[in-house]
Parts: sequence; C-alpha cells; structure tokens
Amino acid sequence: MAAAPSSSRGPIILLFLLLLALSTSSSGPANGSDTDLAALLAFKSQLADPRGILANSWTGTSFCHWVGVSCSRRRLRVTALSFSATPLFGSLVPQLGNLSFLSVLNITDANLTGSIPPELGRLHRLRFLRLSGNRLSNDIPTTLGNLTSLDLLSLSSNQLTGQIPHDMFTRMQNIETISLAGNNLSGQIPPHFFNNTSSLKYIDFGSNKLSGQIHPEMLLCLHNLREIYLNENDLSGQIPPYLFNTTSYVREIFFSTNSLSGHIPPEILLHLYNLQGFSLLQNYLSGKIPPYLFNNTPSLEYVNFGFNRLSGGNNLIGSIPAALGNLTRLTMLHISYCNLKGDIPRELGLMQKLISTSWSQSTYW
Repeated sequence: MAAAPSSSRGPIILLFLLLLALSTSSSGPANGSDTDLAALLAFKSQLADPRGILANSWTGTSFCHWVGVSCSRRRLRVTALSFSATPLFGSLVPQLGNLSFLSVLNITDANLTGSIPPELGRLHRLRFLRLSGNRLSNDIPTTLGNLTSLDLLSLSSNQLTGQIPHDMFTRMQNIETISLAGNNLSGQIPPHFFNNTSSLKYIDFGSNKLSGQIHPEMLLCLHNLREIYLNENDLSGQIPPYLFNTTSYVREIFFSTNSLSGHIPPEILLHLYNLQGFSLLQNYLSGKIPPYLFNNTPSLEYVNFGFNRLSGGNNLIGSIPAALGNLTRLTMLHISYCNLKGDIPRELGLMQKLISTSWSQSTYW
C-alpha cells in the first residue's frame, strides 16, 4: 500500500504534538504552580505542627485542597494562606515571597517566632497582611513599604522592636487599616507619615514605646479616619488644637497613658459630630475642662479624663462643665484623680443612659 502523502501527515503530527503537550501539562503542576508548591513545603518544614494539622493535610501536590490554602480557579495559583488560632510553632520563611499571586496572608495566634522576612515585600498583589498575636521579633522590614496594593496591615501583639520605617506608608495609597499595637516599637511618629494614605480609616499604635510630640499636621490628609489609638506610649508635648479639623468622621480617640501636657484645647472636638469615645486618661494635663468642649459631640458615649498613678498625673481644675448634660448618649464618665471641685451640675441628670461614673479624689458638694 502506498504511503500517505506528506501533506496529509502534517496535520496528524501537529495534532499528536498538541495532545502530548496537553498530557504533559495535566500530569504535573501548571506554570508557576511548582514555585508555589515549593514555597508551601518550605514553610511546612519550619513548623513544629504539634496537632499534625499540616502533616495530615499538606500531602501530595494538589495544594489547592490543603487546609488553609486557597487558589485561583483559572491558574491554580495560591491566592490566600490563612490560619487562625492554629498552633503552628515555627517561623515564616523567605520562600513565601515567591507566592506571586497571594492576596491574603492571614496567620494569627499561631505561635510564630523569628523575624518577618523582607521577601514578603515582593508580594505586589497582597491586599491583606495580618500576622497578629504571634511572637515575631526584630525590626519591621522596610520592604513592606513595597506592598502598594495593601488594604489592611496588622502586626499587633508581637515582639517587634525598632522604629517604624519612615517611608513605610508612602506608597500604600489603598490602605484602610493599620494596627501595630502591642509591640516594643520606639521612636517618633513622623509628621508626613500618613500624607499618601487618604483611604485610611483605622490607626492603632497603642501599647508601644513611641515618643515625641503629636505633630499638628499628622492627620491632615486623613479625611476618612474613623478611629485612632495612640494610648500607652510615651508621647509628650501639647495636644495640637486643630489636629482633627479635617477628620470629621472620627468615632474613637484614645490618647490615654502618655506624657501629654498643657491644657485641653477647646477646639479639639469642634468638628467631631460622630465622636463616640474620647480618652485622655493618665497624662499630665492641666487647666480647666473647656466649658464648650462637648458642644458638637452629640454621639459621645465614653469620656475618660481620669488618672490613677501614684505620682504626677492630670491636674485639671475648675468644675465639671454643665454642657455634659447635653450628651444624652453618654454611658461612661470618668474624671477621677483630678483637682476638680464645686457643685455637680444638675444637668448631668439628663444623661439617662449613664451607667458608670468616677470622680474620686475630687471635691464636690
């Protein structure tokens, strides 16, 4: 029988090569997936995993089905790595920076130790970075400033030290939540820190060792700010009078347990119609409580100007402003260990929701 013409063999050969290519791609990891697999296995190798959660789940090569791992449907690339209150006991590895499609890295209360790998700064798709409640130590890598897609950054409740990198938030234009509370971070908060973070709604730098003054223009660009916590640091100097002039949506202000001094500025709450909580507890403030301080804060529920240190402390004088009676939503009023005295205003009887008050070590009749 005559051989088939060469012109008819061409399509057959092409079809064979196409089927071979498809077979090869289906029998092994897709393009880039081998890198993801290697990164996950490197992470697993550093973990004690006392409950055997990864030992039982992270087997084989189909990592998209592993516990704590999520993948994109089309590319089969790792998009999320998430563990909460899972005792992993180990460290983060540099190879996690190779998960180039990762958008969520959420490992909390997992007993992680060691440093945060600078390689995490390569994760340009990352939107959610949460490593709170671990025992991570040493400095915050400056490379985290490269995470330009980040919406949320939480490194709270660790053992991080050193200063917050000065240009850390310069390129994080989408960031809405920053929590670095409960560490051992030191140094000052630069005045330009939040100049390019106009989407920021939540700041928590509480329970650190931050020092220096609160710069008057620190919040100038934060038109969407809702909550700010700078409590339990060593911030000093006076409270800038117009600090919140451009942040009318603020609901919570906690500057308690610092070394702030001077008078409470009468203008400090002028534009904060949505304010619900305000604490200046345990500082070195002096002078009178401005009589019209709370005139524009109808939503206020919590006020704490009190102090309970053994030496030093708030030295507020004068009487309780009668205008507090207009705060009909107020549930907590603490002004203990000041030097206030005089009559308790009758207007306070209008605060029908008040369930907790404290004005010990002051003189009233």
